[in-house]
Amino acid sequence: MRYGNRPNNNRGINAAEELRRKIQSSPISEIGLKDLVKPKGYAYNIARDLKLTKVQVRKIYAEFKGIYEALKRNGWKFDEDILTRLYMLYPIIEYQKNRKVLNEDFANLITALIENVEKFPNRKNVETAERFFTAIVAYITKD
Repeated sequence: MRYGNRPNNNRGINAAEELRRKIQSSPISEIGLKDLVKPKGYAYNIARDLKLTKVQVRKIYAEFKGIYEALKRNGWKFDEDILTRLYMLYPIIEYQKNRKVLNEDFANLITALIENVEKFPNRKNVETAERFFTAIVAYITKD
């Protein structure tokens, strides 16, 4: 069977892995926001094809959103409190992954997203990451 005719059931896994690789070396803000959040874009494919549920992502998303809001209040400066909150996402992700609450491919992507925000700590990058994460949550159809 030719590649173009393969079923789409692995598209999300491929999208998650493709995006993870891209953001390991470049700011997520360099990827067009449209490609990240549009229907059939990265967020859509990841949410649908990895069969994510809101329960799986709720805690991590709430923590990430809290960090985003704190950065806005703090003039987009990464102080010790914000960095500590960011670093504490790593054990939360690992704990949820080990309990099989969080899909491993999604956990790896979100870990890369956090590393990306840490590596490229500027307003545009953080805003793009937050919008992408929000879009994933929006595209989730199951609780």
